[in-house]
Amino acid sequence: MLALPLALLAGVFVVLVAFGVTGSSTGVLHSMVSGGDDPRLVAGEPREIRSDEWFVQSSWVISQVEQSLPVENETFPGGMDATVQNDLPNADWSTAFRPHLLGFFFLPLDQAMAFRWWFPGLGVIAATYLFAVTLLPRRPLTSLALAVGFFFAPFLQWWYLSLTLYPALWAMLVMSAIIWSLRSRKRGPVWILAALVAYVTPALAMGIYVPFIVPVTLVAAAFGLGAVIARDVGRPRFTQRLVDISPVLVAGLAGGLVMVIWILTRLQTIQAFTSTLYPGERLQQVGQAGVNEMSQLFSAFSSFALERTRGAPLSVNSSEASTFFLPGVFLVVVLGWLVWARRKNGAALDVLAIAVIGALALMFAYLLVPGWDPLAHLLFLDRTTNARMRIGFGVVSVVLVVLTAVRFDDARSRGLVPPLWVKVVATTLAAGSVGVVAWRAVDITGSVDAIARRDLALLAIFAAAFVLIVWLMASGRFLTAATGLLMLTLAQSGLVNPVYVGVFDLRQTETVQRIEQIDARDPGAWVGINTSLVTTMMLVESGVQSYNGVQGSPSSEMWEAIDPTGSSEQAWNRLATLSWVPGEGDPAPRNPAPDQIQMTFDSCNRFAAEHVSYVLTQAPLEQACLELLDSVEQGPSTMLIYAVRSGQ
Repeated sequence: MLALPLALLAGVFVVLVAFGVTGSSTGVLHSMVSGGDDPRLVAGEPREIRSDEWFVQSSWVISQVEQSLPVENETFPGGMDATVQNDLPNADWSTAFRPHLLGFFFLPLDQAMAFRWWFPGLGVIAATYLFAVTLLPRRPLTSLALAVGFFFAPFLQWWYLSLTLYPALWAMLVMSAIIWSLRSRKRGPVWILAALVAYVTPALAMGIYVPFIVPVTLVAAAFGLGAVIARDVGRPRFTQRLVDISPVLVAGLAGGLVMVIWILTRLQTIQAFTSTLYPGERLQQVGQAGVNEMSQLFSAFSSFALERTRGAPLSVNSSEASTFFLPGVFLVVVLGWLVWARRKNGAALDVLAIAVIGALALMFAYLLVPGWDPLAHLLFLDRTTNARMRIGFGVVSVVLVVLTAVRFDDARSRGLVPPLWVKVVATTLAAGSVGVVAWRAVDITGSVDAIARRDLALLAIFAAAFVLIVWLMASGRFLTAATGLLMLTLAQSGLVNPVYVGVFDLRQTETVQRIEQIDARDPGAWVGINTSLVTTMMLVESGVQSYNGVQGSPSSEMWEAIDPTGSSEQAWNRLATLSWVPGEGDPAPRNPAPDQIQMTFDSCNRFAAEHVSYVLTQAPLEQACLELLDSVEQGPSTMLIYAVRSGQ
């Protein structure tokens, strides 16, 4: 019975992969290059803000497939290490530790993309369910509702990438393995879970997005430390508990060893990335969060409007404004009373609950308390940011809900029930968080009248529903509350990502096929003139050599050609999108935004004459050294292909 949800998840995974269903927003491209309705779009709508997925990662994935999954992608002159940036399938040994990418070795593109999409996502549900049901074996439905609700959290849906999902998956899996190792006398299942931890740890590390890794590691470490110290979790003697947890420690060492080998074998690429001016090695000072950041943290009940408001008024876009529902934060009042009552009745001090509450307190201190930066640096906390810390709050909230349910059931069996004032305080704090968010939104917009009446009504309903859920949990009605939380989360973010078949593949367009034909006859480097992102994506997905794309770290060969003196290094030594506009003279890199490099293209300039053979553009170019080779009617646009003819 307890394993049935895991079996159902496996079945859902197989079906989704077989039909090539994803949540990809690459359908954004359909209206740019085609007419009519997109036959791949089943439900929902593509999200333009999800450009990290549809523009960056998906186009590079298709480029990899076009180039037969190389270790070194040859699109940029000088190549790009495909084993580090952009979560790309490649033939390197390290891909064996990125299970979501394995489908590219034996499945068609649509099915491989579905495999890549769903493996870490459904893995989050599986790991969260495993964690909850391990501590709540008599509450499988509650555990499942919590797990599915956590997966559909606004933050995870708006940031849906493997580098976001694996940290949550890993933390839940580690905590599950710790509890199993301390409680189970059967070593077989313990070693299986430990092996999974060892396998997932490199997948977590290879995402190399430290701001998401640090917060969840803090929660998992606090939980693990509390579980090992607690006398009532495993065997009585501390030394026995250390022996029991050894499989998880061995798993951590094994996974860490793979991670170290991976880093050392591509150290040059990683050093180049960390040496960029943007993002470089960014360190966050503690205590920098204000009312706005705290409002964002607790604003999940307004997530239904994120697409229409584009994150306003609390943040700059929908993804940055997204967060989690955090009932566990308010249940600290209930859990604290249960810890006190348990101790008062002669039981051992609840070190596990205290450790998890301590992790929550440390995260709040990171946001609100200035002046302890040296300690934060020692704990690696300054490698994350105020906004990215939300993933830690999301994970710790689930842990606190589960621990409260465990302790509530134990107290109820002893005839103890939290008094009314405890429930009232927890619920009042939840209502207060809603009030702060509402006050801040009105303060920014200037008037309640600036918010549509329909939205005001929905905000009131969703806010009241969340407060009611906290009351139900504080009253011990966890199944009802977890089901309500699942429904509330689905209403907020269940359709953030569309239901889409596979990926929109620009290689199927007539323009890309012409590009490939021209390049096959006479290979050369390409430049795409950008009035939209389509030209860049066409060149990247076609597999031809190009000066367009998103670079993780600069290619020395490419930038020596563009900027031989290095005078513009401040502009190009960064993780950024490379784009071009017509101009005169040298390319002259500049930064419209920190993650953008825009250059001017002059076909009669030295750079073009020596390094560029072809130009792709959506608008005619009046330059003396260009010869029109082809014109393609591509949906609403006319794509023009020019050859560079120096000396004309």
